[in-house]
Amino acid sequence: MSEKKLFLVDTISVFRRKYVIEAESLVHAYDEITMRESKNELDYFEPVTERYLDETISDGREITKQDFDKMLETLKEDSSENCSHWLGDKLIRKINYDR
Repeated sequence: MSEKKLFLVDTISVFRRKYVIEAESLVHAYDEITMRESKNELDYFEPVTERYLDETISDGREITKQDFDKMLETLKEDSSENCSHWLGDKLIRKINYDR
């Protein structure tokens, strides 16, 4: 069996959310959804429902262990990403070809 390598795979997850918004027009209701992501707590509100629809692979490439370690160090400082960097090597999914 050949030696295993590390691969970084990017995906995009799609959710369908439903909101109920009281507004003067549909355009204003649409704007309210856009403002929800402003990071201002006054703009945030909960969806009525949320359903996971799909996950699509958008990109992938081979990386080294050093690339992985550097990525985790960078993510520690990145407040725009939700990351479990403290798990370290436990984040690497290892395919068991024998099962």
